[in-house]
Amino acid sequence: MPPCLKLNTDGFVDFSFAGFGGIIRYKVGKVIMAYAGPLSPCKVVFAELMGLLKGLYICNNRGFINIEIEVDALLLIQIIKNVDFFCPQVFYIIRKIRMALSTLNYMIKHIFREGNVCADCLAKLGSRLQEDREFDIDNLPRILKGLVNLDKIGLSYIRAR
Repeated sequence: MPPCLKLNTDGFVDFSFAGFGGIIRYKVGKVIMAYAGPLSPCKVVFAELMGLLKGLYICNNRGFINIEIEVDALLLIQIIKNVDFFCPQVFYIIRKIRMALSTLNYMIKHIFREGNVCADCLAKLGSRLQEDREFDIDNLPRILKGLVNLDKIGLSYIRAR
């Protein structure tokens, strides 16, 4: 079986800014790539869903099949797993997420916010960007490099401000 990768995603909403972000790593912590992008002002759940959707699209496009997904929004997991959930504002996004998940061998689980600092940092960065960006290991934002290193040694609870 090919190695399992870890996808962490997040969304961020402030008064006039919103964004999403995520990071794809090997289970041992080595970064494969990260992404971030802006959103129009929206509800937090929409930003969280968009962060997940973008990450799933990237996984599908790059042929990553075995994925462990971690999100810090328990509501997101409940929405994805509940086939009876209906909310017109996010119906099509949820459908796209479920379609993308159907092509993967995945596990989705909740992680506390303190364990999701890399994705959180990217979502905040995304809220300030003009367009979606993808980062590889050579062009990761400096603050993200530091957070990845802290995450590897188990100090992920230190939050970037």
